[in-house]
Amino acid sequence: MLSRLTKRIFDRQSAELRKLRRIVHQINCRYHELSSSSDEQLQSLSRQLRSQAGEDRSSPHVKFEVFALAKEAVRRISGKTLHDVQLMGGWAMTERNIAEMATGEGKTVTSILPIYWFALQGHGVHLITANEYLAARDYAEMKPIFEFLGIRVGLNLAGSSVKAKQEAYQKDVTYGVCSEFGFDYLRDHLARKPEERVQRSLAYALIDEIDSILIDEARTPLIIAGKTKASPDLYYVCARFVERLQENRDYEVDRELNQVTFTDRGIQTIETVFMIDNLYHLENTNVYHYLLQSLRAKALMKRDVDYIVKDEKVAIIDAFTGRILQGRQYNDGLQQAIEAKEDVPLSPENVTHAVITIQKYFSLYTYLTGMTGTIRSEAEEIQNLFGLDIVAIPTHKPIQRSDEEDVFFMTRQEKYSEIMREVKKRHAIGQPVLIGTTSIEQSEEVASHLQALGLPYQLLNAKEEEKEASIISAAGLKGAITIATNMAGRGTDIVLGPGVAELGGLHVIGTERHESRRIDNQLRGRSGRQGDPGSSCFYISMEDELIERFASEEARQWRSTIQWRKIGTREPALMRWIERVQKRIEQQNHEIRTFVYVLDSIVHDQRVSFYEHRKEVVDGQDIQYFLRGHLVRYVQQWMETHAPREQSPDEWDISVLSRESGLRPNLFASDKKLANGLELAQIITSYFDAKLEDLFSLENRSQCCKKWRSVYLQILDKAWMRHLEQLELLKLGIQFRKYGKQDPVQAYKEDAWKLYGQMEETVRKKVYDAVLKERLHKGRQFSGKVG
Repeated sequence: MLSRLTKRIFDRQSAELRKLRRIVHQINCRYHELSSSSDEQLQSLSRQLRSQAGEDRSSPHVKFEVFALAKEAVRRISGKTLHDVQLMGGWAMTERNIAEMATGEGKTVTSILPIYWFALQGHGVHLITANEYLAARDYAEMKPIFEFLGIRVGLNLAGSSVKAKQEAYQKDVTYGVCSEFGFDYLRDHLARKPEERVQRSLAYALIDEIDSILIDEARTPLIIAGKTKASPDLYYVCARFVERLQENRDYEVDRELNQVTFTDRGIQTIETVFMIDNLYHLENTNVYHYLLQSLRAKALMKRDVDYIVKDEKVAIIDAFTGRILQGRQYNDGLQQAIEAKEDVPLSPENVTHAVITIQKYFSLYTYLTGMTGTIRSEAEEIQNLFGLDIVAIPTHKPIQRSDEEDVFFMTRQEKYSEIMREVKKRHAIGQPVLIGTTSIEQSEEVASHLQALGLPYQLLNAKEEEKEASIISAAGLKGAITIATNMAGRGTDIVLGPGVAELGGLHVIGTERHESRRIDNQLRGRSGRQGDPGSSCFYISMEDELIERFASEEARQWRSTIQWRKIGTREPALMRWIERVQKRIEQQNHEIRTFVYVLDSIVHDQRVSFYEHRKEVVDGQDIQYFLRGHLVRYVQQWMETHAPREQSPDEWDISVLSRESGLRPNLFASDKKLANGLELAQIITSYFDAKLEDLFSLENRSQCCKKWRSVYLQILDKAWMRHLEQLELLKLGIQFRKYGKQDPVQAYKEDAWKLYGQMEETVRKKVYDAVLKERLHKGRQFSGKVG
């Protein structure tokens, strides 16, 4: 019996599909009418629709016209006729839904429909893909269709010049990868001149493989960082030291939470070897930090699973896709700790200039939508964070794939023996096999087994990313054996070769269950494209990484209660158990993503405030006004500390006031007796008003404004960088607030805003010092440097 929630979702889904079918009927009626029109007539119609779409976006009739015209343009330019299910998916995306469409259903060409509709609004559309290869490929393939419709298309690539990026963003549609759009947003808010910015306002975004970006990549924020030289001696010393430490004796590992801690004995060893009295004393913070990161590198970070070493450089691997995360590195010294562990040259440490989570970045768009093959399991999270519903679009042809029940084994060796036997059997008749692994290490282990059997294969993992599309596209050819890390090759169709359908189509083998059932389903979905025959099966052992990390105690019980066989068992109870384990992990990962998002939302309020103020400065608002505002507030703050209201002027120590303020004593020793501190504050403020007027009239005013704008931006940026560093340190210890019966989020919010207030105080002090220093060195050339 269906639960109420499931029934409600099912009823809503059925109603939505009925509505979409009615809409598609009307689109097709108009499409058939347009088929006799000339190219010129269609292009003229597109120009008319641009004005109509902007004036009346709510009219379904205008949208019918837009979709019909897009369908006809696709047919004329590419020779493809869009299926009804593609029209349904396209329409769903224009109504704040995510279209869930199975692999091979033609999502790339489907995206033309909503993109065309959004582009007609005139605010710019960003089409986000998983990697630059897909962005460039889709841009090249779709550009002729868009140009036929009068829609200008651009491509945003990493490393492009500011001018090239500006041109790409000014187009109606801009293709690119998720990270580059986010980095451009951050770089625009670090720009020192208006002409250095590249993006327009964030209006429409359509994300291809939206689950990969909003879910899988959500735990890794986008960071713009400068570089500072790492301390190689200390990193290498710590790396060699932790090599000798033993788990359970010197440190403990919580693999489920991915955390490490030193034991009491480990701490004693550290204090003895490093000759320190108390590891946790403030003066030993750096040593503790380096040692903890070195221990994390040793105990938690696995080569060819979490990272690879290539050309003496450490590169991060996306845990979900198996792809290298280009341009990113681990933060807070973990990157350097891993490099020291691997004995490769240390890269400079990151100093964060700007940071934003992927989920928060995409929440900034006025309109967000996307498409993917599997996202329903994350429907609640997507609805809560982005207000998006998911519409599951039916396939054009019935799915013919046969998904076999999982096979369970006691040991990894027994599992691999059975996998090899299955691969050898299918290869003998020419049936292609795709073997999906969860890590590079695992993919290379599978490759070694195949090599030992003399079976030919293609290996696709993060080390061969540049060959991704060509390798995966050939996976359906007769006799092909392809090993793919997770969803490497996603976005490229696997087309069956001649005679393969008669052999049963592509057979997919999963060598291990993933942390998310959704990723498993994506792997299965590589087979059975567009009604093709196909099959899939997962092979699981009680020694798999997922089981050892998240369910080792339960696995021990199963070892003694199940009748195990070397060829495996398909025990239904084990199937139910492994799904429960995955659900538990999914919930844990969901909580982590939500926690990261909530914390970044707190920071984002500060980010918006800071960026808006910085933009006012860059865009040329009166810099003298900003300087005066800081001086006045600083003087008020200074008076509260050094000349408080409860003291009379007779109680002030003039020499202390002069020394602390940096001002001459005679400014405080007035001929007229001061009544209170307020009068003194007014005197100091008047003094600085006069000095500012004098300062800005000493030379060409525009040059002076330019000079002080540069100084002020330097002060702001240094203070913001320091603030981000403190927020990161605050975040590292926030979970421990639970032990003090505090709400970690509320505690973080309160402390984060305290830090923000301190940052503002720092800015005021730096402005005060800069102006004061300039006046005291009136005769010298201005240096432009701020301490």
